[in-house]
This record gives sequence, structure tokens and C-alpha cells, in this order.
Amino acid sequence: MRVTLLFGRICSGKSSFKQNSYRIQVSNIVKDLVKSQDRAVLSDTLHLNEKIGEEIVDILNAIKISIDKDIMIDKEVVVDGIRQYQIVYKVLEQYPDAELIWLEVPEDERKRRYENRKDIKDTEDFSIADNKSIELECQKIFGIFSKRMQTINNY
Repeated sequence: MRVTLLFGRICSGKSSFKQNSYRIQVSNIVKDLVKSQDRAVLSDTLHLNEKIGEEIVDILNAIKISIDKDIMIDKEVVVDGIRQYQIVYKVLEQYPDAELIWLEVPEDERKRRYENRKDIKDTEDFSIADNKSIELECQKIFGIFSKRMQTINNY
């Protein structure tokens, strides 16, 4: 089973990248843990690093078992939207061969996408959403893992 950890700032195109893969959307794990859809609540999750990492590994393990038992077709699994480097370390402990990909998109293009998508959770101006501590944590991932990470210009 091939695992890809996919990173990028808000509106970098994570949800549309490698669409034919199995997806683990970290935002869905976070929504389940905090029982909220509100971006402000979802952005305040630094205290949940360990639990989010455990959930991702548990899901990856379940997919692997299902593939091994021929219940599921063997195809790539993309973990989409990790925002904390501690979670990356947790996943890499169990899946050290995972591919890391950073989607690079200029800020003005991300802002255009943000304003055009009109998502119900986007209640804040782009400049606020893009500078939340959780987004800045995402940028740390790029710095910490840059030597191992493949950067793709996604615009």
C-alpha cells in the first residue's frame, strides 16, 4: 500500500489532487473529535496532535488489512490536510516509506480560490483564515521536512 501525506496552505488544491486514491481527510477526523464544523473551532486543535495521529494510523492500518484480505483494491492512500508536524512524525513512525508532497500555490491564487469557492465554513476573510496559527503550523511542516518532501506547483 502506497501512502502519500499531502500538505499545502489553505486553498492550495489538496482536495482535488490525486482524486483517484483512497482519501483520509484530516479535517473529517478533527470534525469528529471536536464535534464542530466551525472553522474557528477546527483551527484550534493543536492540543489534539496525538489523538489525530493515532486516528490516521488506525485508519491506514484498517485499509492495509482490507487490501491484504482482498476486500479493497490496492491503490494509493492520500492523507490530506495534516497541519501539525507532530502528526507527521506519528504517521511516519508506522509508515516510514510514506511520500510527502507539498502543493505550492501563490498567495494571490489561493485568495482567488478561497473567495470563489464560497464554502459554508469560510466565514472569515482570507487574510484571517490564512494566518491562523494552524495554517502557520502547516508552514512549519514544509520547513522541517523540506529535504524529504516533493514540492509541486499546483496552479
